[in-house]
Amino acid sequence: MIGFPAAYKGDTLIRHIVLFRVIEGTPTERLQEAVDRLEALVGVIPGLRSLKAGVDIGIQGNFDFGLVAELEDRAALEAFSTEATHMDVAMFILEFRKSTDIAILDLEF
Repeated sequence: MIGFPAAYKGDTLIRHIVLFRVIEGTPTERLQEAVDRLEALVGVIPGLRSLKAGVDIGIQGNFDFGLVAELEDRAALEAFSTEATHMDVAMFILEFRKSTDIAILDLEF
């Protein structure tokens, strides 16, 4: 990790980015339900400041679906990753996500 000036230590924000491809033929309604369920996690999961999800605009070669979540800190990210409501949505998404086509990136600011 790159070092930051002392003024920034402890005042962090985690940006959690997830991209994946979906199984061909997945109904649009299921994708919209995933968006709705993911975005509804804000205010339910402590430390989750914001979450936006959506379907790609249709550029060939891009991932099909993605989300960007902002969490208060690493502890909030760790709690988010195992939180029951989040896991319920993740299990729903597994029904139509291609198992090998996923990218996850966590950035600390």
